[in-house]
Amino acid sequence: MTSSAPRSADTERLDVHNASIDSSAADAGHCGMTDLHTGRVCQEPQDHAGSCVFVAPSS
Repeated sequence: MTSSAPRSADTERLDVHNASIDSSAADAGHCGMTDLHTGRVCQEPQDHAGSCVFVAPSS
């Protein structure tokens, strides 16, 4: 279960160490989950409710 409460800036996101998380998107405060088949990255806010919305990663 995810929480919609914002994280403090000094709390490290442990999920960034997961290979399916795009670290640059996660660093920007996005979910960062990557669809491994297409390479698209979820740009929803971190800890969002519901399904991911995948978009093509920026170069």
